[in-house]
This record gives sequence, C-alpha cells and structure tokens, in this order.
Amino acid sequence: MKIDFQDRVVVITGGGTGIGRAMSLAFAGSGADVVVNYSRSRTEAEGTVAEIEKVGARGLAVKADVTDWEQVQALFHATDATFGRVDVLINNAGGVVAKATAQAMSPEDFTATIHLNLTSVFLCCKAAIPRLPDGHGRIINISSISGHTGGGPPGFAYGAAKAGVITMTRALAQDLGPRGITVNGIAPGVIDTRIHQLGTPRDEYRKLIQRIPLQRDGKPQDLAGTALLLASAEGGFITGETIHVNGGMLMV
Repeated sequence: MKIDFQDRVVVITGGGTGIGRAMSLAFAGSGADVVVNYSRSRTEAEGTVAEIEKVGARGLAVKADVTDWEQVQALFHATDATFGRVDVLINNAGGVVAKATAQAMSPEDFTATIHLNLTSVFLCCKAAIPRLPDGHGRIINISSISGHTGGGPPGFAYGAAKAGVITMTRALAQDLGPRGITVNGIAPGVIDTRIHQLGTPRDEYRKLIQRIPLQRDGKPQDLAGTALLLASAEGGFITGETIHVNGGMLMV
C-alpha cells in the first residue's frame, strides 16, 4: 500500500520528541508538509524540522502551549500564513503532571493533568475543524492504554484524562462525519519515551515488559504506521475508533 501525502499539511502537537517526532518524520517521508508544535523542546523541534527538510518536505516549528486558547489560535494562524491549509491534526501533546492517588493529589495537579491531556485536544480541534477540508480532513487523537485500565492508583488523573480523549473522539466522529472528516484515536501501551525514561524506575519498567505478549516495549516508530493509515484515503471508512498499539498488553 502506497500512501502519498503530497500537497497535504499535517499539524502535530508535541511533534518534536518521542511519538510526535516519529510521526512527523513518517508523514514527511510520505510527502506531507509538517507543522511541529512544541512548548518547551525548541531544540528537538527544530532538529525534527531539519530532518523533515532533508527528505524534501517542508517543516515549520511553532511554539505554543496547547492548553492556552490564544496560543492555540496563534499556532493555526502560523500554519495558515506558511502553508495556507490544514488537512490533518494529530493531538499528541500530553504527559503525566504528577503521580499520586486521589487522596494525595493536589487539586492544582489534577486540573493541570486534565488541561494538558484533554482540554488541549478540545482547543486544537476547535481551531482545526473550520480549516479541515470536507471529504478528506482527518483528526487523530493520541490516548493511552491508561484510558482503559485507569492507569493504576498513582496515575488515575492521567487515565481519566485519556479516557476522556477516547469519548471525545467518538463524539467528534459523529459530529464531523457528515462532512466526510474522520476522527480516530491511537492508544499506545508501554512505549520507550521520556514519560517512562524519566518517570518509571527501571525495575518497574522491566516488570511492565513482562506483561506484554510480544515481550518488548514499543518504540515511537511503532505508532507511525497506524497514524499514516488513519490519515490516508485507504483509512477513510474508519472513524470513531481507538486503535490499540500495545504489543498485546491489552486486548479489547
């Protein structure tokens, strides 16, 4: 299957590191122009744009806190000014603000977790929807296995936010279906990214891998093919779904 994104513009939040970087490079390799959003990782985002340009695509790094509506609007205005269109939005930005049980977590950390992982998806969709073309516009929301499992007591806020992303994906799919715009999610399992590299002790990480039937962790590149399919014409009859990429750790 040959997937061609020539003359398509893809906006990827958190696009300079980890899963976002892998997707940025995969879309560029298929001919798309890519807007690499970042909040703090400027060096990584600019490095990703340099890699995009090496394969002959156009890239643009744009700083924006996607939990802030004014900055989200600025992100899409910058996209308009450079490329004049948006065909695909990938809501990848997110993360664990704090690990704590419900009793121990502060209200501020809970709110910040919801904003980073759920409110940001709403804001970026709100900005993108008027710009997406009827017939082939695409939204892809990155959820998590935690959205189904709850994430365990210390990760309940993150799990709750990611479950919200799954439900929002279904609602948006129904809303935008008449325009021919698909909305889908990808729920990664244990992926070798900074969340685990910085936040999960090595012995605990090894125990997680033991629970995976494929007996390995996922790499950011393992998510890229799924995103390409969902954004392509070949995936045009898939909508409202969340595809699990977790090595068999959770089968639904």
